[in-house]
Amino acid sequence: MRGAIERQLAPLGQKVYAVVNYDHFVLDPDVADDWAAMVRELVDRHYIDVTRYSTSGFLRAKLGPALAARGVAPHIFESAEEARAALRPPPAT
Repeated sequence: MRGAIERQLAPLGQKVYAVVNYDHFVLDPDVADDWAAMVRELVDRHYIDVTRYSTSGFLRAKLGPALAARGVAPHIFESAEEARAALRPPPAT
């Protein structure tokens, strides 16, 4: 996952907005902390703002605490539309 994101975003040379779809995502509890640390690093390096969504209430409940433990915004929206609407607008210049 990290490699795919790095290959797409590093060449841009700037941070971007992102909406991440966690539908059908499976996280082994044994790697949850490492995964959350990786997400934190990717957020810091590549994103102006990022929101997440999943239609699975179970997955939202499971991933939120793992993200929060690493200082990543833990809210996971129920739909792509909600996630897109929650992205912060760019600062006024």
